[in-house]
Amino acid sequence: MRVLLISNSGKPFLEHCREAITDFVGPARRVAFVTAASYDDESAYHAMAVQALGPVGLEVLHLRAEDRPQATLEKAETLFVGGGNTYHLLRRLQQAGLLPAIRARVESGMPYIGSSAGANIAGPNILTTNDWNVDGTQGFEALGLVPFNINPHYLETDPVMAPFSETRDERIGQYLKVHTNPVAGIEEGTLVRWEDGAGTVLGKGRVRVFQRGRPPRDFRAGERLQL
Repeated sequence: MRVLLISNSGKPFLEHCREAITDFVGPARRVAFVTAASYDDESAYHAMAVQALGPVGLEVLHLRAEDRPQATLEKAETLFVGGGNTYHLLRRLQQAGLLPAIRARVESGMPYIGSSAGANIAGPNILTTNDWNVDGTQGFEALGLVPFNINPHYLETDPVMAPFSETRDERIGQYLKVHTNPVAGIEEGTLVRWEDGAGTVLGKGRVRVFQRGRPPRDFRAGERLQL
């Protein structure tokens, strides 16, 4: 399976990772952009993707969760799931019956790109997201395209946090007391390219890997993830 995990879309939209995206998709130029994580104007969100990716020769289809999504998925050569609220995204994909269909296409070789919430759902579950479950989503199993959970927008220390509040590392440590799969904290401006069962770090930041019973390890651009 081929997966590209992006911590954040950035400003201007996708500019910092556009080269990595075009290199990753290769000849698979027809991209279905999934806007289901958004609570806002999804047509405007799709238009942002068209504006960002059209100039590099990508045709960007709009995959709407409630408007014949299976037909759009069938037309696509690459799938790009955008950011927003992870629980909102997962609930809408569940209701549309898209999780098995997406998993089957990626298992058959279709490139998968996920940014923020779209990266979160590439893991076994979404329990390491930063979002609130305001939708009341039930069932947190995700696509399982990679064998580790993702924490996008990762910050080791956050200067605006209240004194003595839990750090991101502490919360990930709590996850690992219950679950055994690793967690990858991906800093802003950073990507993980996962192919043939191995990952490579891209971008300007680092990826911090958390595993039960081991101290966290940091990986930077060009390095292979050790899980």
